[in-house]
Amino acid sequence: MRSILTFDILNQQHCMTNSIRVFWISIFLLFSVTGQAQYTLSGIVSDKSDKTKLIEGATLFIPEFNRIDLSKEGGTYIFRNLHQGRINVQVTRAGYRSRLVQVSLKDSATVVNVEMEPALIDLQEVTVTGNRERLPDMVPYALSTMTRDELERQGAVHVLSALAYQPGIDKITLGNGIQKPVIRGLSFNRLLIYQYGTRIENQPWDDRHDMGVNENGVDQVEVLKGPAALMAGPDALAGAIIFTDEKPAALGTTSGDVDLGFFTNTLGIRGRAGVKGMNNNGLFYSFRGGWQSHTSYIQGEGEERQKNEIDKDFAPNSKFGSTDAKLVLGTSKRWGVSKLTYSYLRQQIGIVEQEDESQYLEPEQFTEEQRDREFEAPYQDVTNHIVSSENSILLPGGRINANLSFQHNDRKEFEPTADGGKEKAIGLRLNTLTYDLRYGSDGEKRFEWSVGTQGYIQGNRNNGLEGLVPDADITNLGVYGMIHYDWKNLRIMAGGRIDSRSMDLESYEGGEETDSTEIRPEIELEKEYTLLNGSVGLVWKFHKGWTLKGNFGTGVTAPNYLQLATYGPHEGAYRFEIGNQQLEQEQSRETDLGLSWEGRWLAINAQAFYNQVANFIYLQNTGRFDSVTVAGKDSLYPVYNYVQNSATLSGGELTLNIHHPKASWVDLQLAYGMTVGELDRGGNLPFIPANKTVASLSIHKPRLNYLYEPFARIVLSNYAKQDKLAEFEQATDGYQLIDLHLGGSFHWGRQQFDITVSVNNLLNEGYFNHLSLIRAIGYREMGRNVAIRLRVPFGIHNGS
Repeated sequence: MRSILTFDILNQQHCMTNSIRVFWISIFLLFSVTGQAQYTLSGIVSDKSDKTKLIEGATLFIPEFNRIDLSKEGGTYIFRNLHQGRINVQVTRAGYRSRLVQVSLKDSATVVNVEMEPALIDLQEVTVTGNRERLPDMVPYALSTMTRDELERQGAVHVLSALAYQPGIDKITLGNGIQKPVIRGLSFNRLLIYQYGTRIENQPWDDRHDMGVNENGVDQVEVLKGPAALMAGPDALAGAIIFTDEKPAALGTTSGDVDLGFFTNTLGIRGRAGVKGMNNNGLFYSFRGGWQSHTSYIQGEGEERQKNEIDKDFAPNSKFGSTDAKLVLGTSKRWGVSKLTYSYLRQQIGIVEQEDESQYLEPEQFTEEQRDREFEAPYQDVTNHIVSSENSILLPGGRINANLSFQHNDRKEFEPTADGGKEKAIGLRLNTLTYDLRYGSDGEKRFEWSVGTQGYIQGNRNNGLEGLVPDADITNLGVYGMIHYDWKNLRIMAGGRIDSRSMDLESYEGGEETDSTEIRPEIELEKEYTLLNGSVGLVWKFHKGWTLKGNFGTGVTAPNYLQLATYGPHEGAYRFEIGNQQLEQEQSRETDLGLSWEGRWLAINAQAFYNQVANFIYLQNTGRFDSVTVAGKDSLYPVYNYVQNSATLSGGELTLNIHHPKASWVDLQLAYGMTVGELDRGGNLPFIPANKTVASLSIHKPRLNYLYEPFARIVLSNYAKQDKLAEFEQATDGYQLIDLHLGGSFHWGRQQFDITVSVNNLLNEGYFNHLSLIRAIGYREMGRNVAIRLRVPFGIHNGS
C-alpha cells in the first residue's frame, strides 16, 4: 500500500507542478502588456491639528511594491518608478494615529499630502488579513496586533509570553522552551500559525510541541480571534496568529542592527544581527542570524520545597536553546513584487520530568547539572527549513498574489537509556508543499471582491524507535471567494470556502515493539473529508466615536493522524492514548459582537463570542491502567481514548485605554478576558484558561536629558482560580504578578543605542499556570527574571 500511496502523492505533486508552470507562463505574458510608463508619488506629511507643523520621520510603506520611505525635513516624501493603478500607502509615526491611504496612480506624477491626527489613544497598526491591508477598526472580527518594539519591551524569553498579556490569548507551557498558543480556549491543530505567506506546519497536534516560529526579524504579530478559514485556510477554527517580517530598507540604502540580550533567571544569552538593503533598481535583500541559550529556570517561591532542600529551586531540565538564520532576496518593479525567503530554525528543548535520582545528588552537583548548557536526555531536537516565494502582480483592474512554499520539519526526541546514554525514541520527518493563488479587485469602487485557490500536499514519516503516530500522506485542495461592500459608514464582508482533504495512514513498523497488555492494531486507513466554511460580518460607524462590529462564521477542522490512529504510551503526558478511526470532522458556528467607543481621552472596546462546536474531539479517561515496558523500563499508564461530543465555548474581552491630554505622558490600560468551555452532555473542556485581568500604567516622554523616547511601564496581572475542570485536570489557585519595564535610547557620538530593562515576576511569586503541563508533578513557573536588552541600529549606506 505504501508504494501506491507514494505514487499517488508524486502524481498529485506532478499535476500541481504543471499547474504552477502554466500559471507562471501566464504571469510573464501579463508583464508584457502592463505598460512601461513610470509613475511617481510624492507629498508632504503634516499634523492635522496644526497644518503648519510638518512631520519628519514618518514611515510610509507601499505593500504592493514592498517600498518604504521616511518623511524628511519639511515632511516631504517621494516614491519613484511606480506603476499605474490602485495602491495602499501605510503611514505611521509614534504619537500619531496610523493612516491607510488609498491612492489611484493615473498621472505620471501624483501628489498626495497626508495629514496625521495626534493619537491620544494607542496607535493602530495596519493589518494584512485576507491579503488586504486594513486598520483593525475596519474588520468585523476580533483582531489585535503587537509590534516588534512592544514585544521586546516585555523582556519575555518567548514571543508567546508577551502575546499572553492580551485578553483572549493564553499559552500551554512546558517550561520556557515549549509554549503553545491558545485563543479563546482552543489550540493544537484548531489554530493556524502563518509566516512568509503560508501556514507553518510543524506537527501542531501535540501539546508538547512548541510553536516553532523563527522570531528573528519579525516586525509585527497579528492575532485573529475566531474562525478564520476564509483568510488563513481550514483548521483555523480558533483563529490564526500571523507573523509579519520587517519592512525593507528604503530605496538606495543599506542598514542593519545588532541585538544582544541577557536573562538573569536562566543565565540566558541571546544574540541577533541583521543587515538589509535595496538598490536604486528595486533589488532588495536582507540577512539575519541569531542564537540563544538558556539553562534551567529557577521557580518562584512556594510553600513546599522541591527535592533536597537546595538553595535554588530549579525546574529540572527546563533548559533550551536555538539557532536561526533568514535570507530574503527580491525585486520591486513597476509590475509588483517578487520575494524569496529561506528560513532555518533549530531548537533544542529539555523535557521537564520527575527526577527521582536527583534526590541523591549533592546541592552543588545538582546546581551544576542544571546550569550546564549541554543537553541530556530527555530532550527534543527540532529543525525546520522553509523556502517561500511570495509574489504580488499589479494589473489594471486588480492584483494577483501567488505564494508557493516548501517546508521540511525534522523532529527528534531523545530518551535516556539504562546505561546512561540516549536513544532516538521519536523521529518524525514532515514535508509540506503549500500554494496560495488569488485575484482581488483594486477596491476603487464600493464593491470589492477576491477569489482564490489554496492547498497543500504533506507527507509524514517515522524514523525513531517508537511510533506515536502513523505514517501519513495528506492532500488538501480548496477554493474560496470574498466580497466587501462599503456604503457610507457601513462595511459588509462575506465569503465562502470549500476544501477537500484526503488522508492515507499506515502503521509505522520500523521501530521497537512496545510491550503492553493492550493489543496493538495494524492500521491501513483512508479518509476523505469535505470542509465547508462561510462567514458574513459588518462594521458600522453609527455615531461619532462609536463602532459596532458583528460577525457570524463557521470553522472546520478534520481529525489529525494522532487522534485517528495513535496507539501507545505518550510518555511526556503520562498516559496511554488510543485513537479513534470513526472520528468525524469538527464544525463550529461562532457569533461575535463588538462595540467600541473612542473619545478625546478614553477608549472602550468590548467583545463577546458564542461558539458552538459539533463533534468536538477530546481525550477521555477509560478508568483502566496499562502496564507498559519501553526500553526496558516498566511503567503503569492510565488509558485514554479519543472521543467526541458537542461543546460550547463562550466569553469575551474588555479593554479600556485612558490617555488624558493634560497628562499626555501617562497611559493607563485595563484589560479583562474570560472563557467558558463546556460539553453539551455535561462537564468541562480541557485546557480552558483562567479568567485574567491585566492593568498597565505607562509613563513616557520624547526626551529626558540625554535619554530619547524614555518609558517606564508597570503591569499588574491577576489570574483567577480555575476550578471548572475536565476529567483529568487539577484545580489551580489564583495568583497575581507584577512586571516592570524600563527603557529608552541614547547617543554616543552619532551612534544610537536602544536599551530595555525588564523585571518579570518582580515579587518572585510561586504560582502554577493552569495550562502548565508540569504542574501535576509539582513544578511552578519561573520566578523573578531580569532581562537586559541592547540594540544597536546602524546605517551602512544612504543613496541620493
